[in-house]
Amino acid sequence: MAKKIIVHIAQSAGGVAEYLYMFLKNFKNEDFKNIIIVSQDYKEQLDRFRPFVNSIYVIPMEREIQPKSDITAILKVRKLLKQIKPDIVYLHSSKAGAIGRIALAFNFTTKILYNAHGWYFNAKISDKKKKTFALIEKILAIKTDKIINISKSEYVSALKYKIASEKKMCIIENGIDFTKFKNNDKYRKETRKKYHIEDSEIIIGVVGRLTEQKDPITMIKAFELVHRKNKNTKLMYVGSGELEKDVKQYAEEKNIVDKVIITGWVNNVEQYIPAFDIAVLPSKWEGFGLVLIEYMACDKPIIATNTGGISDIILDKRNGFLIRVEDTKDLSEKIILFIKNKQIKEKMIQTNRRYRKKYMIEQLIEKHTNLLNTL
Repeated sequence: MAKKIIVHIAQSAGGVAEYLYMFLKNFKNEDFKNIIIVSQDYKEQLDRFRPFVNSIYVIPMEREIQPKSDITAILKVRKLLKQIKPDIVYLHSSKAGAIGRIALAFNFTTKILYNAHGWYFNAKISDKKKKTFALIEKILAIKTDKIINISKSEYVSALKYKIASEKKMCIIENGIDFTKFKNNDKYRKETRKKYHIEDSEIIIGVVGRLTEQKDPITMIKAFELVHRKNKNTKLMYVGSGELEKDVKQYAEEKNIVDKVIITGWVNNVEQYIPAFDIAVLPSKWEGFGLVLIEYMACDKPIIATNTGGISDIILDKRNGFLIRVEDTKDLSEKIILFIKNKQIKEKMIQTNRRYRKKYMIEQLIEKHTNLLNTL
């Protein structure tokens, strides 16, 4: 019996790239062949994908709406899909979802899976834009066999905006490969040594792009308040992005440049998170927040904003603190509380050791396998 061909299309890097990599690495079903079509943002990551896919194609795709380049991408994707003749196309993120479904609009019998990895109409945008993006998703959903939501909050939101019927949608929560986090003690020592961090210094850490969504400006402002009262603290940002220069400028103005570490983009966050003492996710909006599970895997006390799928993972005062979006004071106070109260910190870490088991990658793979076998 011939293997079914799955073509994965992804434009956005960052969390989507990690999700796709983790999925492909752990999806070992011999009944399927996996092919990926990715944007130029993936060029530096292609080598790590190669062992787990049959073919890789790079087609330029822009994050923002740009009619000329978008039409070019749609035509290139369509031509490529005609050559490959996939049984299933799995679309990752809203931009890839739009390009892929328009490319498949005519003369294709291919089954289509779509995972927005966080609905864009939940972003911090105007009501007019929310309605516009929701309408686009609703129209494109007509040409979709199954829509995967990465959290209960995302599913509820999709129903609220009437994106598709309950029958067409499902929930498959994100998961991670916990085997990556078996050398936490080793990596903690190595990373702290690499960045000349003293044993006595407290590292407040964030993994994420330095973009508006992840709100590094609120983070750096909160850290400055924390540092006023706790001089042995440092902020480590594992990531990069267009707001990096703004963060550095603020640090210079407040004379804390030597207390802020920005690592740049890395593919091995499991080697950096162990160096943290407190882990933060200060997003303005979030479909799930996969890094929260990675924080749990490294036994870090967690502070995150109360938005989107984050509140499905973090239960306030039980396994972490939830704070208001863009609330510098609230964030700084919760960090200081963790610094001062080790008992609260340890209690939440212990809770997460039990709670995190539900996010094992094996469950994500099993649910996907069951879904794929129904198409």
